[in-house]
Amino acid sequence: MMTRNLMRNKLFWVAGVAVVALSLYLALAVFGIQTLFYNEEVNENFALSAPAADEKVPLENMPAEPAAKPATTAPVQVLSGEFHAVAHPGTGYAIVYRQEDGSYLLRLENLDIFNGPDLYVYAVAADDANDNAMVLDSGFLNLGQLKGNQGNQTYELPADFDPSTYRSISVWCQRFSVNFATAPLR
Repeated sequence: MMTRNLMRNKLFWVAGVAVVALSLYLALAVFGIQTLFYNEEVNENFALSAPAADEKVPLENMPAEPAAKPATTAPVQVLSGEFHAVAHPGTGYAIVYRQEDGSYLLRLENLDIFNGPDLYVYAVAADDANDNAMVLDSGFLNLGQLKGNQGNQTYELPADFDPSTYRSISVWCQRFSVNFATAPLR
């Protein structure tokens, strides 16, 4: 009898709809759970080979005097590591390259990590970031938002990046302060 009266009560239905609407809003807008249900693949090109030295130039385009020899040095790999799961599954490789001008690039290759809301790439000042506290306590450089949870992507490392200090790469969820996966660099 009481259940039947409750089901007929308009206030019960209004409250129920409000609770469902609030739950959907929190799940989608605040927590971003929809990212758990799809993958975002990014495949940026990254050429490691130097330009060909014997490239032919048409005679009419030849300069009167020979120009200085162009730079042909390809980026040099200085560190690399394989991702391992911390809070969520993740595989792939993190590779740090030094460019001819002394700056550094980070290349994530064959990345396949659990997707989530608000994911960022951090260079962490620790040998291996096995938990959330290690990332926060050791210090890190924020390299920007993760471009995709699958594929190959490149990030410019800031001028204050020191390969002897920042010894691991973390995929970090800023919304929940969670270390998804880490690649210790050797």
